[in-house]
Amino acid sequence: MKITLIMPSVGRKPNRSYVKTWQMEPLALAVLAGLTPEEAEIVFYDDRFEEIDFNEGTDLVAINVETYTARRAYQIAAQFRERGVPVILGGYHPTLVPEEAILYADAVMVGEAEGVWRDVLADVKSGTLKRVYRSTDRPSLAGIKPNRKIYEGKRYMPLALMEWGRGCKFSCDFCSITSFYKATYNYRPVNEVAAEIESLKKRVVFFVDDNIGAFPAATKQLFRELVPLKIRWVGQISINLSEDREMLELMVKSGCQGVLIGLESLHESNLTQMNKYWSNRTRDYERAVARFRDYGLVIYGTFVFGYDHDGKDSFELALDFALRQKLFFAAFNHLVPFPGTPLYRSLLEQGRLMDEKWWLNPEYRFGDVVFHPRRMAAQELAETCLAYRRKFYSYSYILNRGLDFRANSKDLFHAATFFAQNLLAKKEVEHRQGLPLGNGNLADCGR
Repeated sequence: MKITLIMPSVGRKPNRSYVKTWQMEPLALAVLAGLTPEEAEIVFYDDRFEEIDFNEGTDLVAINVETYTARRAYQIAAQFRERGVPVILGGYHPTLVPEEAILYADAVMVGEAEGVWRDVLADVKSGTLKRVYRSTDRPSLAGIKPNRKIYEGKRYMPLALMEWGRGCKFSCDFCSITSFYKATYNYRPVNEVAAEIESLKKRVVFFVDDNIGAFPAATKQLFRELVPLKIRWVGQISINLSEDREMLELMVKSGCQGVLIGLESLHESNLTQMNKYWSNRTRDYERAVARFRDYGLVIYGTFVFGYDHDGKDSFELALDFALRQKLFFAAFNHLVPFPGTPLYRSLLEQGRLMDEKWWLNPEYRFGDVVFHPRRMAAQELAETCLAYRRKFYSYSYILNRGLDFRANSKDLFHAATFFAQNLLAKKEVEHRQGLPLGNGNLADCGR
């Protein structure tokens, strides 16, 4: 049996290369390859920077789909199906809107692959592929072994993606992650994670967990296992763990260089509206972020704008905070109503969505706002987000933040990393803005 795995791109601007910081290893497909029996032949195409051979013979095409890549994924699926090759779609987007995804494929995989992938392959072999494969329970993550051989010969960013846990126990209304996993979290045995990291050639690791500190006692054990490995790592963590000094000490000892923290808003009313109840005291943000930096950890802080209490003043508050706290990176993002989330349903019920399936609209461009905010026009919100990204990554503000000897430039290595990464981020502010989704016509892709 021959299986073809595909990672679709978001889209491309004419005569431009793909966004560099989006060229990371697609870990989900390596996990899928690891679940595939060794006797099967696996071919992998990364649509972000290589051509797909649609005429190559194969028994099944499996495509990992997110909302921003859905349009391109459906176009790729159509090319194979025209040649009589069955296609299955899986990932966040097909799980949250399976009734849409099935229109563009022979089958969809709903939920996590561990519970159903072997059934899919058995049915392909017997010629009885079903329309829907649904994983109803959270599977055990013990024994997972991503097949990273599929990355060979491909030019990814020089860091290894690693998964310890999946999901998030919180319930932010805008988050497709919590909708996918239903506000649950599951994690792998720490010894297996440590063994996998030890086997890697790359010594810089990005933990893709949406909140690596979801279960502090288990997280601390993981970090203890990482200490002797002498790696550098980054990840995502909740701001409420800034009060746990043992956690911070173990993070530093285990090689943590910095963390992404979803600050989201400096208006407590917005945090309440988005159901971020555990961090809705913005007066504590200053102390919390400073605590991470006191331990030499750099911070990537993300802000989201477009909630009901946001006006132009919200941007100035966020920028002032980001500069005062010398954030390594900051994201000034507008609110995105991803399908399947409470936010999406709420905006739909209120009649505030401009397009119910904006991700399929050929006129949509990355950076567009697709709902009606309360205090700003949609276009004004989009333009203001872009303006503040440009401000934050201006040369003067990069220099200002770079002169931070607590974290960003605590030594020559970190200083060089800071300026190189921020100059790349400055460039990619423009590269991402206005990016189209998919490529060409979608009208004939379905059944």
